[in-house]
Amino acid sequence: MRRDQSPTQRGSSPSPNDMISDNMARKQFNDMIPDNMTRKQYKKGDAFSVSVTNMSTDFDFQSSNKLFQKETIFDEWRQQDGNLPRHSNSDKLKPTEMVTERESPALGSTFEGDFMTDDKIPLMGLTLSKRIALFKRAINFGLSYSHVVSVAGMSVSQMVIQVLGGTCRVSLLNHNKPPVVAALVSSGESGKVAVTSALHLSQHGINVKVVLFATPKGCDGLVNILKKCKCVVEKGLQGLPNVIDIVIDGTQDRSTLLNWPDWMNSVIDWTDQSTAPIVAVDPQHPTQMPRSPTPPKFTCSLGAPLLSQGQAGRLFLIDIGLFPLAFKEEEIPYRSPFFDKFIIPLNRCVKQRLNSG
Repeated sequence: MRRDQSPTQRGSSPSPNDMISDNMARKQFNDMIPDNMTRKQYKKGDAFSVSVTNMSTDFDFQSSNKLFQKETIFDEWRQQDGNLPRHSNSDKLKPTEMVTERESPALGSTFEGDFMTDDKIPLMGLTLSKRIALFKRAINFGLSYSHVVSVAGMSVSQMVIQVLGGTCRVSLLNHNKPPVVAALVSSGESGKVAVTSALHLSQHGINVKVVLFATPKGCDGLVNILKKCKCVVEKGLQGLPNVIDIVIDGTQDRSTLLNWPDWMNSVIDWTDQSTAPIVAVDPQHPTQMPRSPTPPKFTCSLGAPLLSQGQAGRLFLIDIGLFPLAFKEEEIPYRSPFFDKFIIPLNRCVKQRLNSG
């Protein structure tokens, strides 16, 4: 594209305004030339050799920055808008957190819990009878128990995959042998979650071995699907391989531990000598037991943490869809701790550690 030409270059006579502007520009340029230099010398020299005192002083950046009061201007904006967050230097974001600021979830907590999330949200520890009443209240409102089992099984599967190494281990690009997971299943509620988790894991390229000590009520269809998907379903521990990456323990529900079947001692002996980490599914320990089960490395609690979970290792809480109204009806102080997650770690408060110790 041809560059636009001035009136003089186009051959037409310049207007009076053009002549005045050219004369002013020439005069300003001549004023910038030092006295000991000619115009030709200045054009060939360094432009930065001009004295600073000869430059225009229309704008002073340092003085202007001193006059800029950021907090005062932000306060004026907040008064006009009312929605702008006030940033504090103490609120530092993690590399994985969103930049948009949110209110601290710890604000507004009016009760002291037995457990605490990483976001400093307290949670009450419940007795088993109180949590059963909470579940019944939620089911009466319309929550399906089959939905609870399905969500819990999927969450346990996601947690197991992360413990195995996530995409570094469970991936098409991984040419090593698939990881081996053993699921121990009893007839109780924990067994239902373990069977559901085994079914999910079998669809993700994981070698799942199910030890079915007893078929949980209503899980005959899931067991048949596992067999048709060529998952190994054993009746005892004898058929398990020597090398196992992780164990899902679905045998520590209250009904199983109270009845204490004959195979329970074999399970404890086997888990005691196994080097594989154990993920316990919602253990519910009664006060008196013939033996203490092998302490797990991870424990998944469903919906609300229990006080009677024994040695739980690293405790995690799974969101199964319990809603605040059910807690309110049972007069349990509660504030949802999940936010953008469905599985969160829990920390025991000091008083709870002292009581359990």
